[in-house]
Amino acid sequence: MALEYLAWQLPLLLERIRRLERRVERRRLRDAQNPFDLPREEFIDYFRLTPEIVIQVTDAVRADLQNQRITGLEPEIKVLTAIQFYAQGSYQRSVGNQFQFNVSQTTTSRCIHAVTDAINLRLLRRLLTQI
Repeated sequence: MALEYLAWQLPLLLERIRRLERRVERRRLRDAQNPFDLPREEFIDYFRLTPEIVIQVTDAVRADLQNQRITGLEPEIKVLTAIQFYAQGSYQRSVGNQFQFNVSQTTTSRCIHAVTDAINLRLLRRLLTQI
């Protein structure tokens, strides 16, 4: 009886291991490529902003974008994902599949929502109080 159970569970466990390995590989790919290392003109072509402005925006909203898990995206990658979506007006899947990010469509969607909410909360209110 126990052998049949193990034989039934083995493919499920192998699939789970395969998914975890793929997740780790994506994380390794994402961490190996730093978009801020791009030449300035190329960075501006991708994101329509200078690296300095992106760093300022990231610093302003960093508190709202902190990860609960150690494997989560860095705030810089979240902001760059959202900014590239804003700049291109493209589909979420094509933004997430860019060589810089290597994130899924659902992660791209979460990044866009989190960054938009953080910008509305932190930056928009600050700008409105200055007017």
